Amino acid sequence: MKRISKRDLILEAIIQEYLNSGEPIGSSELQMKMDIAISPSTIRIYLKKLSDEGALVQLHVSSGRVPTNDALMDYWQSRINPTRKLAINSLDEIESTINDYQLFCIAQKSSREFLKEIIEVKDRFLILSFDKNEVVLKYSRQVKGFLSNLIGCEIRELKKISAQVGLYELYDKLHQILSASAILKAGESELYRIAKELEDESFLEQILSSEFTFSLDEGVYFDGFVPSGCMAVKQLATIEKDDAQLLCFGKIDSDFESFFKQARGKHE
Repeated sequence: MKRISKRDLILEAIIQEYLNSGEPIGSSELQMKMDIAISPSTIRIYLKKLSDEGALVQLHVSSGRVPTNDALMDYWQSRINPTRKLAINSLDEIESTINDYQLFCIAQKSSREFLKEIIEVKDRFLILSFDKNEVVLKYSRQVKGFLSNLIGCEIRELKKISAQVGLYELYDKLHQILSASAILKAGESELYRIAKELEDESFLEQILSSEFTFSLDEGVYFDGFVPSGCMAVKQLATIEKDDAQLLCFGKIDSDFESFFKQARGKHE
Protein backbone atom coordinates (compact mmCIF):
# COMPACT_ATOMS: atom_id res chain seq x y z
CA MET A 1 0.00 0.00 0.00
CA LYS A 2 1.39 3.37 -1.07
CA ARG A 3 2.27 5.64 1.84
CA ILE A 4 0.63 9.07 1.70
CA SER A 5 3.06 11.96 2.13
CA LYS A 6 2.62 14.75 4.68
CA ARG A 7 2.18 17.15 1.80
CA ASP A 8 -0.78 15.19 0.43
CA LEU A 9 -2.29 14.69 3.88
CA ILE A 10 -2.15 18.41 4.62
CA LEU A 11 -3.55 19.41 1.23
CA GLU A 12 -6.38 16.88 1.54
CA ALA A 13 -7.19 18.11 5.05
CA ILE A 14 -7.30 21.74 3.87
CA ILE A 15 -9.57 20.88 0.95
CA GLN A 16 -11.96 18.85 3.09
CA GLU A 17 -12.16 21.57 5.73
CA TYR A 18 -12.71 24.23 3.06
CA LEU A 19 -15.50 22.19 1.44
CA ASN A 20 -17.09 21.82 4.86
CA SER A 21 -16.79 25.42 6.06
CA GLY A 22 -16.11 27.54 3.01
CA GLU A 23 -13.56 29.48 5.06
CA PRO A 24 -9.75 29.86 4.87
CA ILE A 25 -7.83 27.76 7.37
CA GLY A 26 -4.52 28.45 9.13
CA SER A 27 -1.84 26.14 10.49
CA SER A 28 -2.98 26.05 14.13
CA GLU A 29 -6.61 25.41 13.26
CA LEU A 30 -5.66 22.73 10.76
CA GLN A 31 -3.38 21.00 13.27
CA MET A 32 -6.29 20.67 15.71
CA LYS A 33 -8.53 19.14 13.06
CA MET A 34 -6.08 16.58 11.69
CA ASP A 35 -6.09 13.00 12.96
CA ILE A 36 -2.30 12.68 12.97
CA ALA A 37 0.26 14.60 15.02
CA ILE A 38 1.91 17.27 12.86
CA SER A 39 3.15 20.44 14.54
CA PRO A 40 1.82 23.86 13.43
CA SER A 41 5.35 24.86 12.43
CA THR A 42 5.64 21.85 10.11
CA ILE A 43 2.21 22.60 8.69
CA ARG A 44 3.27 26.20 8.00
CA ILE A 45 6.25 24.95 6.01
CA TYR A 46 3.96 22.80 3.86
CA LEU A 47 1.41 25.59 3.49
CA LYS A 48 4.17 27.77 2.05
CA LYS A 49 5.31 24.95 -0.24
CA LEU A 50 1.77 24.25 -1.45
CA SER A 51 1.22 27.95 -2.09
CA ASP A 52 4.42 28.10 -4.14
CA GLU A 53 3.19 25.09 -6.12
CA GLY A 54 -0.10 26.82 -6.91
CA ALA A 55 -2.25 24.41 -4.89
CA LEU A 56 -3.18 26.97 -2.21
CA VAL A 57 -3.77 30.69 -2.16
CA GLN A 58 -3.85 33.22 0.70
CA LEU A 59 -6.74 35.61 0.07
CA HIS A 60 -5.59 38.18 2.64
CA VAL A 61 -2.35 38.69 4.54
CA SER A 62 -3.97 37.86 7.88
CA SER A 63 -6.10 34.95 6.66
CA GLY A 64 -5.43 31.26 6.20
CA ARG A 65 -5.22 29.43 2.89
CA VAL A 66 -7.84 28.07 0.53
CA PRO A 67 -7.35 25.54 -2.28
CA THR A 68 -7.04 26.78 -5.84
CA ASN A 69 -9.31 25.55 -8.63
CA ASP A 70 -6.44 23.41 -9.96
CA ALA A 71 -6.09 21.69 -6.58
CA LEU A 72 -9.84 21.12 -6.39
CA MET A 73 -9.89 19.66 -9.90
CA ASP A 74 -7.17 17.15 -8.96
CA TYR A 75 -9.03 16.35 -5.74
CA TRP A 76 -12.35 15.66 -7.49
CA GLN A 77 -10.71 13.56 -10.18
CA SER A 78 -9.29 11.31 -7.47
CA ARG A 79 -12.38 11.21 -5.23
CA ILE A 80 -15.40 10.89 -7.53
CA ASN A 81 -16.15 7.70 -9.42
CA PRO A 82 -18.65 8.64 -12.16
CA THR A 83 -18.96 5.02 -13.29
CA ARG A 84 -20.62 4.03 -10.02
CA LYS A 85 -24.38 3.82 -10.54
CA LEU A 86 -26.51 5.76 -8.08
CA ALA A 87 -29.76 4.18 -6.84
CA ILE A 88 -32.48 6.68 -5.88
CA ASN A 89 -35.79 5.44 -4.51
CA SER A 90 -37.45 8.75 -3.63
CA LEU A 91 -37.55 11.85 -5.81
CA ASP A 92 -38.65 14.01 -2.87
CA GLU A 93 -35.68 12.95 -0.74
CA ILE A 94 -33.07 13.41 -3.47
CA GLU A 95 -34.49 16.83 -4.40
CA SER A 96 -34.13 17.87 -0.75
CA THR A 97 -30.53 16.61 -0.70
CA ILE A 98 -29.75 18.49 -3.93
CA ASN A 99 -31.05 21.72 -2.43
CA ASP A 100 -29.11 21.14 0.81
CA TYR A 101 -25.83 20.99 -1.14
CA GLN A 102 -26.72 23.89 -3.46
CA LEU A 103 -26.41 21.85 -6.63
CA PHE A 104 -28.41 21.53 -9.83
CA CYS A 105 -29.30 18.02 -11.03
CA ILE A 106 -31.21 16.80 -14.06
CA ALA A 107 -31.98 13.23 -15.11
CA GLN A 108 -33.57 11.64 -18.15
CA LYS A 109 -34.73 8.08 -18.72
CA SER A 110 -32.00 6.04 -20.37
CA SER A 111 -34.26 4.18 -22.80
CA ARG A 112 -33.78 4.91 -26.51
CA GLU A 113 -36.61 4.99 -29.03
CA PHE A 114 -36.35 4.35 -32.75
CA LEU A 115 -38.66 5.14 -35.66
CA LYS A 116 -40.30 1.80 -36.51
CA GLU A 117 -42.76 2.60 -39.30
CA ILE A 118 -44.78 5.33 -40.98
CA ILE A 119 -48.52 4.74 -41.43
CA GLU A 120 -50.50 6.75 -43.98
CA VAL A 121 -54.14 7.46 -43.05
CA LYS A 122 -56.32 8.29 -46.08
CA ASP A 123 -54.06 11.01 -47.42
CA ARG A 124 -54.86 13.05 -44.29
CA PHE A 125 -52.32 12.03 -41.67
CA LEU A 126 -48.97 10.36 -41.20
CA ILE A 127 -48.49 8.32 -38.03
CA LEU A 128 -44.85 7.91 -37.00
CA SER A 129 -44.59 4.85 -34.79
CA PHE A 130 -41.71 4.63 -32.28
CA ASP A 131 -40.95 1.97 -29.66
CA LYS A 132 -43.21 3.58 -27.04
CA ASN A 133 -44.68 6.69 -28.66
CA GLU A 134 -46.51 7.82 -31.76
CA VAL A 135 -46.44 11.17 -33.57
CA VAL A 136 -49.25 12.32 -35.88
CA LEU A 137 -48.41 14.75 -38.70
CA LYS A 138 -50.44 16.33 -41.47
CA TYR A 139 -50.12 14.29 -44.65
CA SER A 140 -47.46 15.28 -47.14
CA ARG A 141 -46.19 13.01 -49.89
CA GLN A 142 -42.78 14.72 -49.77
CA VAL A 143 -42.55 14.36 -45.99
CA LYS A 144 -43.54 10.71 -46.15
CA GLY A 145 -40.90 10.04 -48.79
CA PHE A 146 -38.22 11.85 -46.79
CA LEU A 147 -39.05 10.17 -43.46
CA SER A 148 -39.31 6.72 -45.07
CA ASN A 149 -35.56 6.92 -45.58
CA LEU A 150 -35.12 7.48 -41.82
CA ILE A 151 -36.80 4.31 -40.56
CA GLY A 152 -34.60 3.05 -37.69
CA CYS A 153 -33.45 6.55 -36.75
CA GLU A 154 -33.16 7.28 -33.00
CA ILE A 155 -35.70 9.82 -31.77
CA ARG A 156 -33.13 12.41 -30.63
CA GLU A 157 -31.30 12.25 -33.94
CA LEU A 158 -34.62 12.56 -35.78
CA LYS A 159 -35.44 15.67 -33.77
CA LYS A 160 -32.11 17.20 -34.80
CA ILE A 161 -32.71 16.33 -38.47
CA SER A 162 -36.25 17.74 -38.38
CA ALA A 163 -34.89 21.12 -37.23
CA GLN A 164 -32.22 21.08 -39.95
CA VAL A 165 -34.70 20.46 -42.78
CA GLY A 166 -37.49 22.70 -41.47
CA LEU A 167 -39.98 20.04 -40.30
CA TYR A 168 -41.00 22.19 -37.34
CA GLU A 169 -44.27 20.36 -36.60
CA LEU A 170 -42.30 17.14 -36.14
CA TYR A 171 -39.57 18.94 -34.18
CA ASP A 172 -42.10 20.40 -31.70
CA LYS A 173 -43.81 17.05 -31.13
CA LEU A 174 -40.55 15.18 -30.63
CA HIS A 175 -39.41 17.92 -28.24
CA GLN A 176 -42.58 17.37 -26.17
CA ILE A 177 -41.93 13.63 -25.98
CA LEU A 178 -38.30 14.06 -24.96
CA SER A 179 -39.10 16.76 -22.40
CA ALA A 180 -41.60 14.42 -20.77
CA SER A 181 -38.85 11.81 -20.32
CA ALA A 182 -37.00 14.08 -17.86
CA ILE A 183 -37.70 12.50 -14.48
CA LEU A 184 -35.69 14.82 -12.24
CA LYS A 185 -34.87 18.51 -12.39
CA ALA A 186 -33.93 20.18 -9.11
CA GLY A 187 -31.83 23.14 -7.99
CA GLU A 188 -32.64 25.48 -10.88
CA SER A 189 -32.48 28.50 -8.58
CA GLU A 190 -28.86 27.61 -7.78
CA LEU A 191 -28.07 27.32 -11.48
CA TYR A 192 -29.41 30.82 -12.14
CA ARG A 193 -27.63 32.17 -9.05
CA ILE A 194 -24.31 30.90 -10.42
CA ALA A 195 -25.05 32.42 -13.84
CA LYS A 196 -25.77 35.77 -12.18
CA GLU A 197 -22.62 35.58 -10.06
CA LEU A 198 -20.47 34.76 -13.10
CA GLU A 199 -22.33 37.26 -15.31
CA ASP A 200 -22.53 34.45 -17.85
CA GLU A 201 -25.72 32.75 -19.04
CA SER A 202 -24.19 30.99 -22.04
CA PHE A 203 -24.15 27.58 -20.32
CA LEU A 204 -27.77 27.60 -19.09
CA GLU A 205 -29.55 26.29 -22.17
CA GLN A 206 -27.28 23.27 -22.57
CA ILE A 207 -27.26 22.25 -18.91
CA LEU A 208 -31.03 22.65 -18.57
CA SER A 209 -31.58 20.30 -21.51
CA SER A 210 -32.12 16.68 -20.53
CA GLU A 211 -31.22 15.72 -24.11
CA PHE A 212 -27.78 17.27 -23.63
CA THR A 213 -27.31 15.14 -20.51
CA PHE A 214 -28.04 12.06 -22.61
CA SER A 215 -25.30 12.98 -25.09
CA LEU A 216 -22.50 13.09 -22.49
CA ASP A 217 -20.22 10.24 -21.47
CA GLU A 218 -19.95 9.40 -17.77
CA GLY A 219 -17.25 11.60 -16.29
CA VAL A 220 -16.23 14.65 -14.29
CA TYR A 221 -16.23 17.87 -16.33
CA PHE A 222 -14.47 21.17 -15.63
CA ASP A 223 -14.46 22.91 -19.01
CA GLY A 224 -16.20 22.94 -22.36
CA PHE A 225 -19.85 23.50 -21.47
CA VAL A 226 -18.83 24.10 -17.82
CA PRO A 227 -17.88 27.70 -16.92
CA SER A 228 -14.68 28.44 -15.00
CA GLY A 229 -14.96 27.75 -11.28
CA CYS A 230 -17.68 25.12 -11.74
CA MET A 231 -17.86 21.39 -12.37
CA ALA A 232 -20.33 18.77 -13.54
CA VAL A 233 -20.62 15.03 -12.95
CA LYS A 234 -22.43 12.76 -15.41
CA GLN A 235 -23.27 9.25 -14.25
CA LEU A 236 -25.86 6.54 -14.57
CA ALA A 237 -28.59 6.20 -11.96
CA THR A 238 -31.71 4.25 -11.12
CA ILE A 239 -34.49 6.64 -10.11
CA GLU A 240 -37.63 5.03 -8.72
CA LYS A 241 -36.80 1.87 -10.74
CA ASP A 242 -36.20 3.77 -14.01
CA ASP A 243 -32.70 3.65 -15.51
CA ALA A 244 -31.58 7.24 -15.98
CA GLN A 245 -28.80 9.52 -17.16
CA LEU A 246 -27.95 11.94 -14.32
CA LEU A 247 -26.05 15.24 -14.54
CA CYS A 248 -25.10 17.19 -11.40
CA PHE A 249 -23.67 20.71 -11.66
CA GLY A 250 -22.36 23.26 -9.17
CA LYS A 251 -19.46 25.42 -8.06
CA ILE A 252 -16.17 23.53 -7.89
CA ASP A 253 -16.04 24.16 -4.12
CA SER A 254 -19.47 22.58 -3.57
CA ASP A 255 -19.21 19.38 -1.55
CA PHE A 256 -20.04 16.88 -4.31
CA GLU A 257 -18.44 14.01 -2.39
CA SER A 258 -20.67 14.44 0.66
CA PHE A 259 -23.69 14.87 -1.60
CA PHE A 260 -23.10 11.53 -3.30
CA LYS A 261 -22.32 9.84 0.02
CA GLN A 262 -25.55 11.14 1.55
CA ALA A 263 -27.54 10.16 -1.51
CA ARG A 264 -26.10 6.65 -1.40
CA GLY A 265 -26.57 6.45 2.36
CA LYS A 266 -30.23 7.20 1.99
CA HIS A 267 -30.98 5.19 -1.10
CA GLU A 268 -28.52 2.32 -1.50
